[in-house]
Amino acid sequence: MRLRIAALVAMVTLLSLPALATEEQTPEPARLYRVTGVAAGDVLNIRAQPDPTAQITGTLEPDASGVAVAGTRMETNGSVWWQVVGGDGPGWVNARYLTPVDDAPPTGDETFPLRCTGTEPFWSVSVADGEARFETPMDEAKTWQAGPMTPAAGLIGRYAIRLESGDGVGHLAAWRNHRFCSDGMSDIGFPYEGIVVTPDGTVHGGCCLRAGE
Repeated sequence: MRLRIAALVAMVTLLSLPALATEEQTPEPARLYRVTGVAAGDVLNIRAQPDPTAQITGTLEPDASGVAVAGTRMETNGSVWWQVVGGDGPGWVNARYLTPVDDAPPTGDETFPLRCTGTEPFWSVSVADGEARFETPMDEAKTWQAGPMTPAAGLIGRYAIRLESGDGVGHLAAWRNHRFCSDGMSDIGFPYEGIVVTPDGTVHGGCCLRAGE
């Protein structure tokens, strides 16, 4: 009986782990964050890479708020790093110094610029301000008209964008699973998996992230 009780307790504990996951483990691109734990008069360094010795590319004040994250995450030497986005471009900060501005979960109505990439063959598409720019190393870049980033009804963290050109109509679909998307080339975890159907009918799969504010 004691063994059964112990096994039941262990099972309940394991099932409850996702609910206890910290924001260090799950950066949410649909939320805004504020700096915490930085002494007054000090700053939070933004670095070019997720490494405390990497070049400093910017700073955040100890009371900074409204910080947007790309949703990407990397753990190195026991520290968790998140990629932040802003006017100066992306950079990395130690996740322990960021906390959500609002404790309420995202509603799914948030929209922001997206960037999706894939490998073998390499490709990328960046969507912002009503345009989508598709690039590969082999071909000339293409620019398509992009519709609004539309959340899926009933499921948070699922989005679709209509892509249109003289070749026809395509779409970009991005969705968030319980685990991070891997690009297969780095240790960085991306928040969204993505599928791009180009207006001329080709299909590409990869990972997506928030690319701006």
